Amino acid sequence: MLIVIDGVFFQLYKTGIARVWISLLQEWISNGFSQNILLLDRAGTAPKLSGVRYRLIAPYDYSQTDADREMLQQICDEEDADLFVSTYYSTPLSTPSVFMAHDMIPELLGWDLNQPMWREKHYGIQHASFYIAVSENTARDLITFFPNISQESITVAYNGVKNIFSPASQEEIIRFKTKYGISKPYFILVGAGGGYKNTILFLRAFTRLCTRQGFDLVCTGSSVFVSEEFRVYTSGSTVHTLYLSDEEFRVAYSGAVALVYPSKYEGFGLPVLEAMACGCPVITCPNGPIPEVGGEAALYVNDYDVDRMVNALCDVQKPDVRNSLIAAGLEQAKKFSWTKMAEIVSSALVDATLLPLNLNDINLIIFPDWFQPEEVIGRDLAKAVRSVATPSQRSYMTLLIDTSGISDEEANFLLSGVVMNILIQEDLDISDSVKISLVGKLSQIQWEALLPRLKARLVLEHENKQAITKAKADSLSSY
Repeated sequence: MLIVIDGVFFQLYKTGIARVWISLLQEWISNGFSQNILLLDRAGTAPKLSGVRYRLIAPYDYSQTDADREMLQQICDEEDADLFVSTYYSTPLSTPSVFMAHDMIPELLGWDLNQPMWREKHYGIQHASFYIAVSENTARDLITFFPNISQESITVAYNGVKNIFSPASQEEIIRFKTKYGISKPYFILVGAGGGYKNTILFLRAFTRLCTRQGFDLVCTGSSVFVSEEFRVYTSGSTVHTLYLSDEEFRVAYSGAVALVYPSKYEGFGLPVLEAMACGCPVITCPNGPIPEVGGEAALYVNDYDVDRMVNALCDVQKPDVRNSLIAAGLEQAKKFSWTKMAEIVSSALVDATLLPLNLNDINLIIFPDWFQPEEVIGRDLAKAVRSVATPSQRSYMTLLIDTSGISDEEANFLLSGVVMNILIQEDLDISDSVKISLVGKLSQIQWEALLPRLKARLVLEHENKQAITKAKADSLSSY
């Protein structure tokens, strides 16, 4: 089994989605799933991880998307890929793909969807046959904007939190504050910006604090505070705009009065989870999937309610409230891990490789002995096909035929003859109503995913015993 992953996001950005994919790859290296992966490295921008196979390819260009799809399809063909996944919105022409939905922010907030990036996003969604969403809310939003997507085709896999995010010691906090010249207690804002990040709510509340000059502000990533429009709200307080490593983030969270995260919408809200894991109280808004992440361990404020934000900024300084939030946050953070996400995603990817089998409510499998004479094989196939041809069963049953020892072309030829004979001799048309799928070469991990979905094995007069043993199908009920 081979899954091609396009590392295009590493070329375009270094933000949260990159951290998600690096974490997944690291987990897959640890559990061995990485042996099923080929990572496409766009112009040398992918992180170099030992245990992952790479293929260097040309950089992505939004003005050359048609050529890029052709290139990706050629790679999938050359590598005999079972599945394609993009870290952002690239797609091949025909290889089955899985789309990972991190958020539906552009659609919900009315951005210009004619921009090349969002056009490619929608193309990727429509091309995909299976979907992974990082929250239940994101899954619902995906269906809202693409109602043709079925709930059954979406797997929810929550982001995790790195083990490095844990409470720092007082000595570490003191060293951190000394390094960056932070002399007062501080509120931390992560990825603060205009628009949906809604930093203005915090600023309007902060300026109403009578004790505001007793606090510094730590802002990571892009900052709105360089604008004269926003600086007026922080007069008398020092704003530290910092770019931090994960280790420094850990200490910054641990030493903060609170993380203030007043976003109007998120795909997940990773800073909320990371802050809680570090023992940092969280003030945020109950929008999108944030309540899924924060649970009951955060203070929630409506994204327009300045008065409530003022109260929250005061409440979080009270020892009883603060201690309660810290304890609840540490417990909530334990529910999320990259190991769990990696297991869910890898399982979903394996399931996606089985989509061509057209699995149904009831799935039966046969293991013909293809080395028997054609007449013998024909009789065995005919008996099996007739058994699933009952009109009452057709709509919810699939017959799987193992093709170990024969090519799919030869198997199709023999099967077509059997179906034609049944049609002519018994006036039983099964060509459109009976689902029959050929099971070619599956890896062990694919068989492990398929077996629980099989109702039984139909016993033939002549069977491929070796294939049955290899697939561990002798554990199935038999009829």
